[in-house]
Amino acid sequence: MTNSRVPLIIAAALLAALTGCASSGGTEASAAPSADPANKQREQQAQLATCMKGKGFTYHPVVSMPELPDAIKQEMSGDYQGMKKYREKYGFGFAASLVYPNDGVGRISRSMAEGDTGDDPNAKVINGLPKAQREAYFNAMSACTLDMINKATGKRLKSMEEVGKAQSEMLKQIISREIDGDPKLVELAGAFGDCLKAKGYRVASQRPSEIARSTEGPFMEEFGKLARDGKNPTPAEARPLLQREIKAALDDLECGKDFHPVYRPKANAVYERAQFLPGVGMMSVTVAK
Repeated sequence: MTNSRVPLIIAAALLAALTGCASSGGTEASAAPSADPANKQREQQAQLATCMKGKGFTYHPVVSMPELPDAIKQEMSGDYQGMKKYREKYGFGFAASLVYPNDGVGRISRSMAEGDTGDDPNAKVINGLPKAQREAYFNAMSACTLDMINKATGKRLKSMEEVGKAQSEMLKQIISREIDGDPKLVELAGAFGDCLKAKGYRVASQRPSEIARSTEGPFMEEFGKLARDGKNPTPAEARPLLQREIKAALDDLECGKDFHPVYRPKANAVYERAQFLPGVGMMSVTVAK
């Protein structure tokens, strides 16, 4: 069950990404990153807090993004042994989110329950507001973020949905140019796809950016079907899927043993350049808690 509002930490990432675009109105990322991206983020977050204060709300600047668990870092690295260690237990990470909920290395994120704030100071602020004011808080956050993005980029985006689409388009352009346009990756993707087909897996496209998710895609869809009507599957219900995930993930690893070490670091750099949230390159699904 997804929330239509833009979470605060995602709004921060969107702000950073879109203000890195060319101010001419195009969506292509600037050729050179900021000399001090951390300082740039601090400045933007301070402005966001000031804007929210002007609208009568408290906002705590987000000065850093969440640190990824070591197991996920290994899976994302492209290192064969690290990926194998992750996949032998967690598969692609979907069903494992429910079978091993306390490991914190799965690829779903649960929506925050009433009163559950974790370590996020902004979540504590929101949960401390009457329900009627929460809607006003989110509306103010969207307005402040949108205004800052438009001022920084010279764009005239009208909603956070348009912001998300602009960032998505920017990412597509970078992927098309730097990943799918890389001759070495194209060559490796061809061999990767042939191996998967020989093992009986369906390969719809051998473009590097698509074949990287080719084997895991059906499992993500199947996992989504388990979580209907906002109810999470039990670990027992998810375990059979995990067993099939593990086999497919290891087959994928073997077929892509030359592809992943080249693709993963390059893809990680692309996502970092677009300043997406850590782990988005792995894709995540949101379910209700």
